[in-house]
Amino acid sequence: MTYHRAENKADALKLISEYPDFLLMCGSTDVAAILKKKHTVEGIIDLGRLRELAYIETDSQTVHIGALTTVSDLLESEEVQRHLPLLGAASEQFASRQVRNLATLGGNIANASPAADLTAVLMALDATVTLGSVHGERTMVLEDLYCGYKCTKLDHEMILAIHIPLHKHQWYYRKAGVREQLNISKASLAAVKKSDSYAFSGASLAPSSVRFRHLETLVNSGHFSDEQIREALEKDLSPSGSFRSTKEYRMRVVFNMVKEALAKFEV
Repeated sequence: MTYHRAENKADALKLISEYPDFLLMCGSTDVAAILKKKHTVEGIIDLGRLRELAYIETDSQTVHIGALTTVSDLLESEEVQRHLPLLGAASEQFASRQVRNLATLGGNIANASPAADLTAVLMALDATVTLGSVHGERTMVLEDLYCGYKCTKLDHEMILAIHIPLHKHQWYYRKAGVREQLNISKASLAAVKKSDSYAFSGASLAPSSVRFRHLETLVNSGHFSDEQIREALEKDLSPSGSFRSTKEYRMRVVFNMVKEALAKFEV
């Protein structure tokens, strides 16, 4: 197996252009699992030295987070705790301290796991992502990055930064699993209320983290019943059944989470 270590962003983008099928590695918390599933990996591009992409900056309208910012960095950031407590709450429930010290926000997004809780939270917060290649940069809505299970629209690109608009909001977060810590979610829900507008997203409920667009339209209308909530969730979500949980269980749990969130928001 071929191994390359990028020394800076320009070097990384050049390597990605030359070796588009190589596995990108940074915190490497999921690399062992990926290598186990993929019988052939041509090579690895190590992004671990790109500290220029590890930052959290805030201007008057947006929080900007570099893709190599770790989950521990998020927890220790006063800017995140002040402006994005929902992201802080989800980060606190992310794996173990050892994993949080290595796992990056960009990696959680790019891995495209259905159980990527931080990605789901970012969706509820209307995050966008900046992607880079040797041909330049482009920014897109995070929700639009995904095209199915473990599938992204990255095209010889890497994630450079995540941008979250600053809005006053109420928030709700709940993650269901078999234990309190070191837990892969059976279902998670992130909900945001801005003035009279609501956003919902979740993990382990579809091929990738997902916004609940039908539910949002329903709740934002101001007129809904429990049955209508269930119908909207059926349109929004397509959880799989597995050894960890059944589809019916996940749907029942997320319905209860939605009801709990609405009660918190006093809808």
